[in-house]
Amino acid sequence: MKLYAAPLQGFTEAPWRNLHQEVFGGIDAYYTPFVRMEKGEFRNKDVREIASENNTVSRLIPQLIASTPAELERLAGLFIEKGYKEADINMGCPVPKVATRAQAGSALLKDPNKVYEIVKAVVDSVNVPVTVKIRSGWDEKSINALEIAKVVEKAGASAITVHP
Repeated sequence: MKLYAAPLQGFTEAPWRNLHQEVFGGIDAYYTPFVRMEKGEFRNKDVREIASENNTVSRLIPQLIASTPAELERLAGLFIEKGYKEADINMGCPVPKVATRAQAGSALLKDPNKVYEIVKAVVDSVNVPVTVKIRSGWDEKSINALEIAKVVEKAGASAITVHP
């Protein structure tokens, strides 16, 4: 069985990951908190967070979040440029600033066509495995995780993680 450490913004940044692996170990891969863009540019804090010189864990999977295929493609390109061999798309974040204002994260789950478009764009833009994190759904009346998982699989993602 594989054991992955999920990210938690503000808690599982590079110092925590590095120390956790050194002291406890046992994790097969650590995910970064999501990397995003602001005003059309990469956030410096996020770029530092994924820099190889700041990470000593054996396997780090960067996670990206955005609401458009173009932003996601740019973010995935940054990951490839930094030498990563895989990328994860966050479609699970329910934080109002992300989901409501930015129409990213879990807000994407309301539109399966947009989910397909975004995942397909990232998969087609990079030659590495792309995984996706989703929630159980947007709300109790909406499309559920199994329906979204089928869309994500059809778009070419290599794995799906569902957060309840």
